[in-house]
Amino acid sequence: MSESLKAAVKQAVLRLLDPLVKWLIDAGMGVGDLIALVKIAYVRAARDQGQMSGAELKRPNVSRISVVTGLTRVEVAHILATGAADPVFDRGRQRAERVLSGWWNDATFQDESGRPLRLPVRGKRSFATLAERYSGARWLVATILDELLRVRAVRRLPDGRVEVLNRSLATVRWDPDGVAAFGEQLSEHCATLLHNLRFPSRVRYVRRVVNARVEPRYVPMLIRDLEQQADAFADSTDDALNDPEKTVTGRDRRAAASLGVTLYVFETESQAEGSEIRPGSAPPRLRGNVRDKKRLR
Repeated sequence: MSESLKAAVKQAVLRLLDPLVKWLIDAGMGVGDLIALVKIAYVRAARDQGQMSGAELKRPNVSRISVVTGLTRVEVAHILATGAADPVFDRGRQRAERVLSGWWNDATFQDESGRPLRLPVRGKRSFATLAERYSGARWLVATILDELLRVRAVRRLPDGRVEVLNRSLATVRWDPDGVAAFGEQLSEHCATLLHNLRFPSRVRYVRRVVNARVEPRYVPMLIRDLEQQADAFADSTDDALNDPEKTVTGRDRRAAASLGVTLYVFETESQAEGSEIRPGSAPPRLRGNVRDKKRLR
């Protein structure tokens, strides 16, 4: 790699770290915490690289990882031994999102016009049936319902039935789910951009539209229009991606692929809303639905 290219990479990393470090400072984490996490990430990346190349078919090569990462063999061995570099598995955080998607796309839980039914909590065609089918966990029905009620994706009616309000689960608050969603979405975005750098002959779709000289008084109107257009696109995409005929169910779910699109609006800080969210504070009132369809394509 040339020096000019290395310099460009360093500048790109700094731009990436700017919002990340602000987030860490808000969370009360210092540079030592970040360095410890960076070491784990380096070991993970080097281990995965070795497995993809076929160099590490059985177990990670400590010496090779040490050479690639610049860490000592003792550090690498400790990270591997403690399991810190083990793969990160989905702990079921997205189960509530799958339940919402099923409610909007499965004809079993819709009326004749295709609208989601108001469901009783228990029964043959109920929220419990829906949650079991799309979460795969009967024991989590109550937990999933509580989460959907908490983020106002559904509401409980006076007669005890449950009505769905939103097609998406927007987790925008300082809690474990909100923090996990932050990391997952950022990881997906960076992974797609990195894929395109590595494989320019088979790029994944990415398009960025921005005007850096917008007249400030037009910003609220433009945001409103962008959100309405994004909602319309996200709804139609949700219908296409989550068509039951194209969805793996049951025991075959482990072999399923993940495909989707993420939409977001960004502003410069000088134009953004002044209030800040701190750990433990309530979420802001959203101007529209946040759409998050996993894995940028």
